[in-house]
Amino acid sequence: MQNFKSGFVSIIGRTNVGKSTLLNGLVREKVAITANKSQTTRTLIRAIVNRENSQIIFIDTPGIHKPRTKLGETMINSSFGTIPNVDILLFMIEATSEGIRKR
Repeated sequence: MQNFKSGFVSIIGRTNVGKSTLLNGLVREKVAITANKSQTTRTLIRAIVNRENSQIIFIDTPGIHKPRTKLGETMINSSFGTIPNVDILLFMIEATSEGIRKR
């Protein structure tokens, strides 16, 4: 019998960098809403990918931003709150942003 492995991966990043789109692609199913509007994901979304000898639980988080409301603060806290509870932190950035192109 092969060793079975499992783990948790939290997807964190700024708003509108494609976290939910990546999650949908990884699980090959639309489990998270995607839109051009920022702050579409307001709560944690969990999706499970099962393989023959492994299982990965992905957690899609609200985008990291400067909160201006109590809702914004709550969303940020839920995103950062996943960090101590996961095995891998996937920090996603927008590769086409101005800061990436400058050298």
